[in-house]
Amino acid sequence: MDRSEAESTLNKVSFDSQLQEGYQGVRLIMREILRGKNVPIHDISKLTAIPVPAVSAARRELEKRKLLVRSGGATLTDAGLDVLSLIGICDQEVPRFKAPYEVPDVMLDQIAKFDELSEGRPDPDYSLDQSHAISSTCFRRAMYFHENDAIEGRDIAILGDDDLTSLAIMIYSQEYGLNIKSLNIFDIDQRILSFIESISKKFDVEINLYEIDLIQELQDSHKGRYDVIISDPPYTVHGLTRFAAIGAQMAKEYVGAIAFLSYPNLGPVGNSVFFRNISEIGFSPKELIPGFNEYIGAQMHAGISNIGRFFISGENIDVAEMCSGGIYTRPRGDWD
Repeated sequence: MDRSEAESTLNKVSFDSQLQEGYQGVRLIMREILRGKNVPIHDISKLTAIPVPAVSAARRELEKRKLLVRSGGATLTDAGLDVLSLIGICDQEVPRFKAPYEVPDVMLDQIAKFDELSEGRPDPDYSLDQSHAISSTCFRRAMYFHENDAIEGRDIAILGDDDLTSLAIMIYSQEYGLNIKSLNIFDIDQRILSFIESISKKFDVEINLYEIDLIQELQDSHKGRYDVIISDPPYTVHGLTRFAAIGAQMAKEYVGAIAFLSYPNLGPVGNSVFFRNISEIGFSPKELIPGFNEYIGAQMHAGISNIGRFFISGENIDVAEMCSGGIYTRPRGDWD
């Protein structure tokens, strides 16, 4: 086998597994297996930013061709190693380069307080694509918001808060004497709103709770009112687009807003459509951080998602033509 044949093999794997990332995706999967040895499928997904079902399909095709085996995780065979060598990959020792967004130990007391106050929180409603972020993720968010001027003196809108990001913000702000102008929680799930109301009494923060279905038209009273938009929407392209569109309507006119939008590792087509959609409604990206959020659950996405920091133009956004259906992974009532 020569390089051309090796590349042809990876192309066939991508075709037979219907991997949208194509040859480059198969190459990346095999490279991460080489670097990690005995790599679980969820770890491969995290390292490659390819959803778990797609990695699984590619893995099956690689197994059929005897390029890898499963032995406590995925491991390349000698044939797999030869294929990688032919396309120029032999790295097994180079140290990894990782982003620095870690929660410092000084936050551990605040995280413990969060865990105590969040006991008894409602279980996730999977028909709403709810999946709780781990406690340290909520504080990673709070620190990231503050670092980017999104807490002090701000009117903050959180679209969906089963993660209890609002609680982390309240604890963090109380600890350091940060003054929030107002904290506004919008959620379709009354259980979440009632729980947040019960714990918010422990904090000196103006908090407003709104039961709202974001498929419906946004009330005029919420348009053009907020400095900061925070959302971890349903992970369909329609859901991501719809929540972003509502956020754009909420942004203060002529001033705009800072938006923090969490989103999953989508395939190349879905990713392209998602960013095209939000660009058209005024989202300008400032920073995109892969794997920023960790969850209890969300196994299709290996228990992680990304976060994007955007500026919103503040122009008058017409979302009348934006999608109004299909925003959840499966229709409500379809979970048995």
